[in-house]
Amino acid sequence: MTEVRVRGVAVGAPGAGTIWHYRDEGVMAVGVWTERIDGRGEDAEPLFAHRVPAAEGIVGVFDGLGGSGAGAACELRDGTRRSGAWVGARLVRSGVLSWFLDAAARTTSTDGTALSDGTALADGEAREAAAGGAKPTEALRTRLVEVLADVPAPPRSKIVSRMRRWLPTTMAAAHYRLGGEQAECRVLWAGDSRAYALSRGGGLQALTRDHTDETDSLQQLVQDPPMTNVICADQEFTIAEHVLLLPLPCVLVCATDGFFGYVETPAHFECHLLSTLRAAADEREWAERLARQVSGYTGDDASLSLAALGYAGFAELRESFAARSQEMEARYPLVRAAEDGVDREWRARTWEDYRPDYERLMPATAEPG
Repeated sequence: MTEVRVRGVAVGAPGAGTIWHYRDEGVMAVGVWTERIDGRGEDAEPLFAHRVPAAEGIVGVFDGLGGSGAGAACELRDGTRRSGAWVGARLVRSGVLSWFLDAAARTTSTDGTALSDGTALADGEAREAAAGGAKPTEALRTRLVEVLADVPAPPRSKIVSRMRRWLPTTMAAAHYRLGGEQAECRVLWAGDSRAYALSRGGGLQALTRDHTDETDSLQQLVQDPPMTNVICADQEFTIAEHVLLLPLPCVLVCATDGFFGYVETPAHFECHLLSTLRAAADEREWAERLARQVSGYTGDDASLSLAALGYAGFAELRESFAARSQEMEARYPLVRAAEDGVDREWRARTWEDYRPDYERLMPATAEPG
């Protein structure tokens, strides 16, 4: 019988948030969830599910958008009132998990075409049609529309902001299937939460492209631009998709902007991931260190879900990134400049150096309509 592992062990991280950790043959997973204000966090808990022995799983994160979805949506049994953003993130998380479990139950083998490192699967639609089902993005979007419809919207005010949304949230998820020496990954997202691949050769490489008009990752850090597409119950939304093969071993990372949106440059999110890994004795300690680290620099709720695939154990995972961690520390030290101009120059130089590998696996920009 196929076994579904939805999460690992949940424990309170010392001084910050909640963490999860999990280990099985060839798979280790870590989850981190922290709140900027205790009891007010709108990120849903990070998602990790793994099917044994099918060797496929999913990681994901969901950032309820408190600005556009700040209105109260429901009252819990203890009297606590929760915003539409809080409800939306958790409904979408449940919808993604149910979609994964249903899709996994219908899994059929692919044609086995061998592709090189990071090559996108060009024949995705034909393969899905041959499998006898709807395209995954369409099936997932339909599922999310259904779960969001379970919470009726309140009466609209006559005076309402054009930015107001009902049950708004971002999503970034990576569905993986292990086979031989590679993993087939289907990355799905909406909004500005991100998915990455982390490897000792390529470092941290983005697998998603934020749904914002600004496409430069450093400028997104500086400007925090508005999103052009988010999941919500009262307006149309799209689920973007990027399918590729990754060589094993590798690490899949999904994170909300609380993790990557408050660092000095995109390179420094990788620095945080690797410095905490290098100092940890096992996956639980890695999660604890990540929780403490992000709580020290973020200005938002922060959640992360990662799966290390193809490693024999934590010691091998840590050792495989030891040289990369030292290289990152030497190449991208934190600079606290006294003058804003110097800081801007340092950021620009750091990004120019780091950018080629970081963007190597990103999906192409959408063609203008």
